[in-house]
Amino acid sequence: MQTERFNQLRKYELAKIFKETTIIKVWRDIVKNQIRNLDLKDLYDHYDFNYNIEDRARAIRNEILSGNYKVSQPMIYRIEKKYGVCRHLITPQPTDALVFQVLVEFIGEAIISNQPSENAFYSRDKHSVAKPHESEEYDFNWRKQWKRLQRKIYKFNEEKKFLTVTDLSNYYDSIDINELRKVFTSYSKINEVVIDLIFRIIEEFSWKPDYLPYSGRGLPTTNIEGIRLLAHSFLFEIDEVIKDKTNNSFTRWMDDIVIGVDSKKKGIELISIMSDMLKSRGLALNLSKTDIYDDEEAYYHFQIKANRFIDSIENVNINHPQYHDICKELDKRFNDHFSDKGAKHWDKIAKRYITIYKNLEHTSLLNNLARIYVDYPKLRPNLIYYLRTLSYTKNTAQQVLEIIKNIDIFDDRSLYQLCLLVTEWEIPTTKEAKGFLKEFEWLIVKFSNERKKSSDFYSVLWFKSKYSHPEDLLNYIKKLIIFGI
Repeated sequence: MQTERFNQLRKYELAKIFKETTIIKVWRDIVKNQIRNLDLKDLYDHYDFNYNIEDRARAIRNEILSGNYKVSQPMIYRIEKKYGVCRHLITPQPTDALVFQVLVEFIGEAIISNQPSENAFYSRDKHSVAKPHESEEYDFNWRKQWKRLQRKIYKFNEEKKFLTVTDLSNYYDSIDINELRKVFTSYSKINEVVIDLIFRIIEEFSWKPDYLPYSGRGLPTTNIEGIRLLAHSFLFEIDEVIKDKTNNSFTRWMDDIVIGVDSKKKGIELISIMSDMLKSRGLALNLSKTDIYDDEEAYYHFQIKANRFIDSIENVNINHPQYHDICKELDKRFNDHFSDKGAKHWDKIAKRYITIYKNLEHTSLLNNLARIYVDYPKLRPNLIYYLRTLSYTKNTAQQVLEIIKNIDIFDDRSLYQLCLLVTEWEIPTTKEAKGFLKEFEWLIVKFSNERKKSSDFYSVLWFKSKYSHPEDLLNYIKKLIIFGI
């Protein structure tokens, strides 16, 4: 039951935001693509939701304006960071992702207008992609912004004597939601009901295991842009102080901060200032990743030489007259990169190298691909994109089988990514290809039976939905139900 406050004051504001035409446009321009690019995809690409979007928009508006809107249970899954340690990510239901994005579109400009410096970046979503197979992570807006950030670092390295680098410890997990709300509210004159609804959704998105109460700490980690905007805005006050203290000689990529300074003393002063400010908000600097680099150290840790080489060949393709020489140099530099993993941004540059291999369709990476996939979880999505570009061959198929045979899976994404890859390949009907599919299926079913994880079952289901006879697929599902596997 709602009070007259809602009927007289709050409903009017929500009615302006949740127009049916607005809801439909946000779905088609943004959210449909967002959920297509989540780690675990819907088997039918949310076709039912998309086909009935006009009816869905009407229902969402009515539910919001009646005051009865409730968030559905999101899917929570794990991705491995390193040594089996996993990050928990949430995938909201389409309705909730749409409601949240409508709110973010309404308040986004007001929030960004309060950003003190153009040198602070966060990952933005591309708002229009024609087909799911045309949208790849490295083509999104974040990549352009990362390159802009890198160019600023080049400049700092050339103009400043030292670079102060730091990031925050467990940033998303450490955010106090009440503090975030206070800061968020102060940035613009957003109507209270909008803020209430945004933070109600955040609370319902958050991971609350084992019937434990909501802790009020930790912003849910997701690939939905609105959450990233909130996390980004929480550090505006840090941006403002650093900008003033350094004449805007800094960059920030979410919680990674790089500051150009003329002396170590100045760098230490800034670290101390940031630490005190962050502590007042319940946050802390990650001291193990905090340092002050001189020119030579900065050049190394930010891999400026590697970045410039990659920039120089980024638009080269297989028809370039010096293609073979470029590939030979790429192999040399990539191998050198893997022989020295001490640089702060080692993994980011490794991802850029893999993307170049993909662009060049250069196959020498296959020689070590299975080992790299198994040993470096952070590189797995980029290696999947590489294999997708090369498509099915005897060699790529062999690498996938080597991965399955040697990997220890601790998360919910790694097996699914491989199954998704194999279903996206155009595999011929040759005896050799059929043998590959049979062995791959046996291995993934073995994984699923041993681990008894719902994500593994979904991975097998995804594979079988394309390659199994309908009757075989039904029998497999029945078997699982009967034996409770």
